[in-house]
Amino acid sequence: MPDGPKINLGSWAHAPRDWINIDGSWNAWLSQHPRLYSLAQAAGVLPDWATETKWPDNILVHDLRKPLPFRDGFAEAIYGSHLLEHLYLVEAEALLRECNRVLRSGGILRLVVPDARAAVEEYLGARPFGDSDEKASLPAADRLNERLGFRDRHPPAGSLPYRVYAALHDFHSHKWMYDEESLTAELEKAGFQDVRRMGYLESRIEGIESVELRKRVIDECGICIEGVKPRV
Repeated sequence: MPDGPKINLGSWAHAPRDWINIDGSWNAWLSQHPRLYSLAQAAGVLPDWATETKWPDNILVHDLRKPLPFRDGFAEAIYGSHLLEHLYLVEAEALLRECNRVLRSGGILRLVVPDARAAVEEYLGARPFGDSDEKASLPAADRLNERLGFRDRHPPAGSLPYRVYAALHDFHSHKWMYDEESLTAELEKAGFQDVRRMGYLESRIEGIESVELRKRVIDECGICIEGVKPRV
């Protein structure tokens, strides 16, 4: 595939220099405003996991529930890992349509999501996850709830300002889960063709190794689905 702009959606702090990295979280926004970030830390607004994250300076802050800030046919490839499940289904479907709009003819969309089927298989006694030994002491139902991203409390832990933020934006919980069949169907519904399941680092996108993390696919049992925007 010809070289061209490549977009990494929901990048978190993993932001390769050869990709356009987009993240809509409050933490990404604060990372670009050092004084406010320091004030938030001092006030105890941020939870521990947020203060421990080191953010690079090459992230475009954008709410992915809104239209992508690119012209039609802009990108050669779009990648998103452990992103889609954090959107309500109607929001996810809108984002897939936006990806189709932004991609060039013949461009590739590659998505990685936690595999709902693997979570159920683990509940029934299989061991598809790389961290199964770490969670062996948990009852099967508790492991299933963790895999599906359910919360163990409401509102999320943290200071009052953070709890207000989380209640308003609710980025961190899962809203809708997928398996190979359902995610394939969603890509096809959004207008993609030749939709396939691919393995870790097995891709029609050149340079996929700079953006794809082994932990997200192998250890967390993610499924990789790729689709092609039809050529005009």
